[in-house]
Amino acid sequence: MLIYWQSKNKYLLLITTFLVFLFTNIPGLFLSKSLAKSIPKNNVSLTLKGGLWKPGKAGNHYQDITLDLICQGFSCEEEVWGFARQFNHSDHHGKVKVISSNKTWQLQIELNINRDPWRSLSGKAIYNLELQKTRNKIIGTYSGSFNQQSFSGEVQGRIKPLYPTPIPEHRPLLPQEHPRLIFRKKDIPELRRKAKTKYGKAILTQLKNTLAEPISYQGYVPNGGYHAAGYCLLWILNEDQKSASTAWEIVENSLNQPGTRLFEQSTIVAGVALAYDLCYDAWSQEQIDILTSWLAEQAAILVAGEARRGWNANSWSNWSGRARGAAGLASLAILDSELQSPEIDQLINISTRNIIRFLKIGVGDHGFGSEGDHYTTEPLILTVIPFLIAYENVMGADLITNSSAESFLPHYVTRGVERNQEKNKNLSVATYGRHRYYAGSALFSMGLKLTPKQLLPGIMSVFKPYWGIQGDQTFGINSPYQAAYILMSYPENVPARNPIQNFSRVLIDKQKGFYVFRNHWRSKNDIVASIYLKREKLQGSWSFPDAGSFRISGLGEDWAIAGPGDGQRSSENVVVLDSENPTTEPTFLQTFEDGSGVVTFKSKNWIRAFAVDYSHNSGVPGLFVVVDKFVDTPGEKTWTMYTQGKVSISGQEFTITGSSGKTMKGKFITPKNVDLSFQKMGKKGVILARGGDEFFIVMTVQSDKSPNIEVSGEGLNSIVKVGNQEIIFQNEQIFFDHNIIVGNSKF
Repeated sequence: MLIYWQSKNKYLLLITTFLVFLFTNIPGLFLSKSLAKSIPKNNVSLTLKGGLWKPGKAGNHYQDITLDLICQGFSCEEEVWGFARQFNHSDHHGKVKVISSNKTWQLQIELNINRDPWRSLSGKAIYNLELQKTRNKIIGTYSGSFNQQSFSGEVQGRIKPLYPTPIPEHRPLLPQEHPRLIFRKKDIPELRRKAKTKYGKAILTQLKNTLAEPISYQGYVPNGGYHAAGYCLLWILNEDQKSASTAWEIVENSLNQPGTRLFEQSTIVAGVALAYDLCYDAWSQEQIDILTSWLAEQAAILVAGEARRGWNANSWSNWSGRARGAAGLASLAILDSELQSPEIDQLINISTRNIIRFLKIGVGDHGFGSEGDHYTTEPLILTVIPFLIAYENVMGADLITNSSAESFLPHYVTRGVERNQEKNKNLSVATYGRHRYYAGSALFSMGLKLTPKQLLPGIMSVFKPYWGIQGDQTFGINSPYQAAYILMSYPENVPARNPIQNFSRVLIDKQKGFYVFRNHWRSKNDIVASIYLKREKLQGSWSFPDAGSFRISGLGEDWAIAGPGDGQRSSENVVVLDSENPTTEPTFLQTFEDGSGVVTFKSKNWIRAFAVDYSHNSGVPGLFVVVDKFVDTPGEKTWTMYTQGKVSISGQEFTITGSSGKTMKGKFITPKNVDLSFQKMGKKGVILARGGDEFFIVMTVQSDKSPNIEVSGEGLNSIVKVGNQEIIFQNEQIFFDHNIIVGNSKF
């Protein structure tokens, strides 16, 4: 009997699988509704080659357009969105009709092509598509017209899992339910309980400390709304009407002092939206109506943009991150309100699409932003993270999982090293990009909810001793609104464990070309080296000339640091040829379990290899090698490395002595007669090397006497020995004479 049922189930499974196969590969076949429902929904992206045109001096210029649909097998939802990066920066909205046949998948699409503030061409596009599915890829052709101009071309597409992912246990909003953006109304009792705990009391103390600071209604980050949100949190926790009244006064002041540009206006809108949500039940209906209309108006402006107010519409720029995050937050706050504009749903959709592109294009697959650390992390804490959390609460869908947002905190825990600041521990990060800093502890107060659960113990090993009860007790709060996020998200029962248990010591952001090599997580003496290859140069956003620049920290000192944030290539740790702003591509990578690694990359005329060795075979805790090789590049070349500390030079060698007495020693294997110099620049300076066309440098960091660096051979063909470690450069790769099992990144 058992054999019979096993056999029967097997045949049933085969029949079901066959029917599903037919449904997903041959359109037009009949399937029962129950079986059709078993087919998952997917994102379908179709790129139409030359699917839009703009007039030019030599005739029409055709640009590709990508159409985004949600489909279940061959059946699709009616709504379709389009984006054509080279045409303009708007999102285009329309409808799709599915026509099935026995051989091809046919779609008819009408799309409203919208203008943006810089490019005014608009109209309606009509497309007829004939497609074929092959696994997760789609190929086919289309014919279409835009503004009475007919054209046709190829279609290429991909099928991907549905994103954002619906949250199965999400409870839809009740009518007029507030709060909803940071937490739901049902969460208030738990929030009040948390406020009475030891950590909750510390959070409220820091909230009151930040509320006592002056409010900035102008500047780059107007924070009146954020202060109002802090007072509204106190109203929710204590039911104190005085706090709600103070919040309203601040909101009124914010509305009466708009930002000069949309860049500044974004934080006013975001802060007011948070205050509106938290104080909704404390303010009068007249006050709520005023803010509902204002938020709807501001959301529309921040989505569309205004050229006269200094606008950057590129989704991957920090401008767009701030503006679209704020627009989405405002739209989610007033969704389903009595005075809601009929376009709010579309504003949410457009904001969401822009934030997805910000996370996917502006930020790499493991959290490195190509605009630099400051311009990446500032919009995260101001509007982007608030939007991601609010979207989950309101829309019941997850934008965080499987996005770069999961990597924000693991990324900086991997890069950060302990430093003391006014007797408190601090997480110092050797940064890239303009301004040379990042969002700091505020990123941690905001980002705990975004971090995968399995990585939280490693995050808490940093959070607790730096900013928690065992640390400065600020809980990372630098602005009043952040108190609500950390109070809601603080993981009470998550233990602190050394990140080495589930983090990799090597962080690789493959998309951007960013590599971090770390020896361990123990103390301020940890050694962290990073290098930025710069694989992408995104147009319409900040693009710094930092391809190939590196940073080295260790033994409590910062050895290779960022130069002035003036956007000059000579302010990076590179070889300066001219004012070019190149990109590079990796050609070789090897990583090791102990955090060591080797990477080689090249541009059209330059090859740089960078190697890190933590094996102790050299007799020191950190050994670093940099090799630069050039092809068809005449003219003088200057090797640069910025540093701090006392620098001495002797022949082919330089020594950097830190404030602790620990040292970095560097030796130029080539050029043989290198011209070494050091230029002091305030508290830092730059080591300059000239005199040749190629460079081969070996550097060690140590607490005691530096080891001898022995050299045999000449130039890039030299064999270098440091202690028991042998180093060669061959086939455009650096090789170490030690064997460590190759490791893999765990996140």
